[in-house]
Amino acid sequence: MKRIVCLVAVLSFGLVYSTLTAQGEQDDERQIRELTSEFCAAIVKGDLSILDRVFDPGASNVYYDINEGPLIGLPRLKRVWGAATRSGRLTSFEFGDDLRVDVDADQALETGTWTQTQMQPDGTARHIRGRATILWHRTDDGWRVYHYHASVTPRRN
Repeated sequence: MKRIVCLVAVLSFGLVYSTLTAQGEQDDERQIRELTSEFCAAIVKGDLSILDRVFDPGASNVYYDINEGPLIGLPRLKRVWGAATRSGRLTSFEFGDDLRVDVDADQALETGTWTQTQMQPDGTARHIRGRATILWHRTDDGWRVYHYHASVTPRRN
């Protein structure tokens, strides 16, 4: 009888732990998706302070943007995004419905496609489609990006 009670206790603990873990991962995924949405909206407004809220300030973090890379550290990343948003050039930026966030404890992988519209000096709009791989980790200040790689999706003929 003691073995059955012990087995039931172990199974119950496993079920509760599994449920709590799944709920925690869903909450983490929601937080990352919200930060991603905030990032997209702020970048279009030209509010670069979002970079400090979303990206980890570690000096050795590496980022690959669509036009350059590797970008080492947050100050370099800020210069690139500053140029991209200067004078309201970026009029839209959003991730697609295929955005995926996979959380594993204190690490997360975000992948998906994105689109953006840039106003050119002659007043025409340039529509760009791309894809991104973003690595997040949990810090004392919440989830932060420590690596991303964005690339433009080649046109298909």
